[in-house]
Parts: sequence; structure tokens; C-alpha cells
Amino acid sequence: MRQGRTLQRFFPVHVIGDILINNDLTTQAIEWAMNGLERRSQVTANNIANAEVPNFRASRISFEGELRNALQRSNLDSGQPMSTATTTDPAGPNGNNVGLENELVSLIETNLRQDAMVQAFNYKAGLLRTAMRGNGA
Repeated sequence: MRQGRTLQRFFPVHVIGDILINNDLTTQAIEWAMNGLERRSQVTANNIANAEVPNFRASRISFEGELRNALQRSNLDSGQPMSTATTTDPAGPNGNNVGLENELVSLIETNLRQDAMVQAFNYKAGLLRTAMRGNGA
């Protein structure tokens, strides 16, 4: 994909295999959000899997604040910090504080946000396809 490397001099692109992706701030934000949402899904799945383990403490992942700060700086190149914290929810009789209802709601919400990010990326890719065609067709 020699052409992609030449294009990087004119506008930021990301080459994945033979696919050329515009690597502007919007695309970077979508990628960052998708990574954060994937990590949140993993943490939630871990919480659900350990719902019956005595003294297990549920965790939460937070990345939105760091994403917001990075977007305000217009710089998403500094990595993707995500903080995982143990929840302070009250524990049940076995010392476990996983609330299955809360975890399932979190999982559904995360899946909806992932769908929204995929739609945003597809819209952005559609704009790029239209621009590359040059005639709007």
C-alpha cells in the first residue's frame, strides 16, 4: 500500500492491511471509545461471571473523562488511559457486591454505545468514499 504512505503527507491516514482509513480526530475518538467500550464489556462480563464468588468486589471502567480531556486538547495520541475501580456498592451476605441487574443494564448500555460508535464510523467512512469518488455519486 505504497500510495497510503504518500497520502500521509497530505492528510493523516491509518493503514490497516490494505485498508486506508482517515486518521483525523473524529476517527481517533471513535477508536478510543470503541477500545474503552470493549474493555468495559470485559470488566462487566468478569463481574457477572463472579456474581456468586464469596467476597468478590465488582469493578467499573472509566474512560469518558480522559476522552473528553483529550478531545479538548485535540490530542488523542497520548495513549488511552482507562481507570478501573472497585465499586463501593454494599455487599450481600456472602461479601460479594455484584448486582446482576446493574451489570446487565451496564452491558446493554455498553452494547448500545458500541452500536452508535460503529454507526458513526460507517458514516465517516461513507463520507470518505463519497469524497474519493469526486462526483458525489
